[in-house]
Amino acid sequence: MNTKAYVRMFGELADKGELPPDLYKTLLDEIAADGKMTKRVYALYINELERRRLFDVDGTPFKTEKSAKTDGTYKYKHEKNPFWHIAHAITSSVFKLLGYIGGGIVYGVWRVKDRKKLKRLGACVTVSNHVGYLDALLTRRATGCKKLYIVAAPHNRKRTLGGALLASAVIIPLPISLKGARPFAEMLEYVKTRGAAIHFYAEKSMWLRYEKPRPYKEGAFFYAERLGVPVVPMLYCFKKPRGLRRLLGLPKAVVRIADPIYSDETLPPRERKTDLCARTQAAVRALYEDFYGIPLEYVGGQDDE
Repeated sequence: MNTKAYVRMFGELADKGELPPDLYKTLLDEIAADGKMTKRVYALYINELERRRLFDVDGTPFKTEKSAKTDGTYKYKHEKNPFWHIAHAITSSVFKLLGYIGGGIVYGVWRVKDRKKLKRLGACVTVSNHVGYLDALLTRRATGCKKLYIVAAPHNRKRTLGGALLASAVIIPLPISLKGARPFAEMLEYVKTRGAAIHFYAEKSMWLRYEKPRPYKEGAFFYAERLGVPVVPMLYCFKKPRGLRRLLGLPKAVVRIADPIYSDETLPPRERKTDLCARTQAAVRALYEDFYGIPLEYVGGQDDE
């Protein structure tokens, strides 16, 4: 774990008021005690965020240099550019292949039994927990050969060759301003016409290997309602690795998928996204409790509903 990066992140979170001063001091003291950022300190950090119900605080550091400028100037669609379509066909196919192989090697997921719930389903919004730098491989494995686009923070779409390839293949960066919201929404409409799955990590932040589902932000459900498509809840679960995976320190994941959830048209429009979010979270809770065989409870007591 990169000690400098984590210390920088903790300092930035503390400056923004997202990290309580006492927790910030504790983390620095524990890093000093271990001589570096360790898995023990990380576990303490995540445990404290859970106990304090700070579910959307960043769990990992990231760099924002060269992030996509989705302020209204970012070009999402390239419908009239044949070279872009050729590049998309190639890069998306490569990503499908990487998803199959990488999902198996990195996470031990070769089969997804629940994928039949996506069969014959057209355009949809999928949501899942965000548990690792490479969990997009699990998303790709979950959706199989279905067209897939992943909504991600702008820092995931760098203004580099690698960032351009990711954007060509799968990534749709979130807007950072009201001016950027319109072309972003238009891109989602375009993706809908292609019958694709649009994936949101609706928990917002990434917590490495955290097993419990966290509260969702309503953005994914706003767009699902706006697009008139169902939401498909997913949960990336973990089992104890065995054999070679245990020796190599590789995780063993299982992808669980719930039935599609549709907007309740009998509700007033302003209430639909909230209701859709609540029912999706209930479905994910059921996936968690069925897989692990225990109630969903957070550190410090049973979560409040």
